[in-house]
Amino acid sequence: MKLFDIVGGSVSIHADFLALPPMKRYWESTKDKQHANNVLSFIILCDYWDSPYVKSMNDDIREGKLKEEIFKNKDYQLTPEEQVCRDEYARLLDTRNLKMLKAMRNKIDTVSAYYEDSIGEELDEKRIKDLLAGMEKVKAVFQTVDFLEKAVKAEELDNTKIRGNAQLNPYELA
Repeated sequence: MKLFDIVGGSVSIHADFLALPPMKRYWESTKDKQHANNVLSFIILCDYWDSPYVKSMNDDIREGKLKEEIFKNKDYQLTPEEQVCRDEYARLLDTRNLKMLKAMRNKIDTVSAYYEDSIGEELDEKRIKDLLAGMEKVKAVFQTVDFLEKAVKAEELDNTKIRGNAQLNPYELA
């Protein structure tokens, strides 16, 4: 099921996304469709594993930044109905591959912070060897993350059906 596309810096929401029960209830109950579209775009950009915001920002920064950009208020609070939509979307994304990808990305962030924090430290020979050995292992970690991203994309493609049982290219619009 193709739920949305991120094209040209904006989210294009497909009818399949609005067919999900919480999204459908929210969409149908909201008179301000522009605001509803903004809320759904926020949910996607903030939580979709392949969003440019998820790839480039930590969780604590990303949400406030997106709220500021989309709602013009970094302290915007989702209504209970909007939060139900976000929770349901999070449940849909909850696969083993994606859990592992998130965990690996979080671990990379802690390793990066460790190296950043150690810049000013005085280094002895053992410490230098340990840091260099750790840097060698980083390559394997990034290869694993790349593998996991491809696995999650493949998992999404397996869930995408089009007429004639043909495969949909992830970069083409349905």
